Amino acid sequence: MKKSLRVLNLEDSREDAELNHAMLAARWPECQFTRVDRREDFVAALEAGNFDVILSDYTMPGFDGRTALTLARKQQPNMPFIFVSGTIGEDAAIEALKNGATDYVLKHRLMRLIPAVDRALREVADRAEHQRADESMRQSEHKYRELFESLAEAAFLTDEYSGKIIDANRRAELVLGCTRADILGRKQSQFLAVDRTTPHEPAVYECLMTRADGTTLRVEVRTTRLLLYERELVLRLCYECSYGVS
Repeated sequence: MKKSLRVLNLEDSREDAELNHAMLAARWPECQFTRVDRREDFVAALEAGNFDVILSDYTMPGFDGRTALTLARKQQPNMPFIFVSGTIGEDAAIEALKNGATDYVLKHRLMRLIPAVDRALREVADRAEHQRADESMRQSEHKYRELFESLAEAAFLTDEYSGKIIDANRRAELVLGCTRADILGRKQSQFLAVDRTTPHEPAVYECLMTRADGTTLRVEVRTTRLLLYERELVLRLCYECSYGVS
């Protein structure tokens, strides 16, 4: 269990801030708590950005929670922002949530503070994990594209069940004499005619490839089955034979 928590508390009441601190320290013993009650101090703290969560009162002399929320979302859009207030009403709370607040806790129900912060931190962690996964996928797709396009042979990536081509490299375009857009979505049988009867496609075989202009080219096809993005796919590399062109 994580013991540390860095909290920025916008609160004009020192006593209320101490209650917030005590409540959170029961869950995070090494809780680092910073209280501010002026706009300039709040902005400076946001710019530093060294916090895990923001707690804010809703109404304060000379400054208000709505403005604080707007400032926080501009400076730290991903940092949880939780209103802890004794004056926020239901309509104001709903409006605050629409404007980007993470949650709200009433001061006379402070026991909700720990679950609210816990939930907010989990959401931040989940978003970060999704972002890492998305970035990893983008990098993988970029590496795949570079490798796929660098192949010297015409390459086709086909859905195992539908037989439709979902990707083709530049060499495939040149050999077939048509664009990638013309190839994708069509069945591989429209380009590759297997000239043998077999219940299963061999790993290596020869067949005729039909070009866009109707001419044919004999190729050696080498197949590899893949599981990519939870789809069963077939990669076909087509090596041009030095004979059988028509």
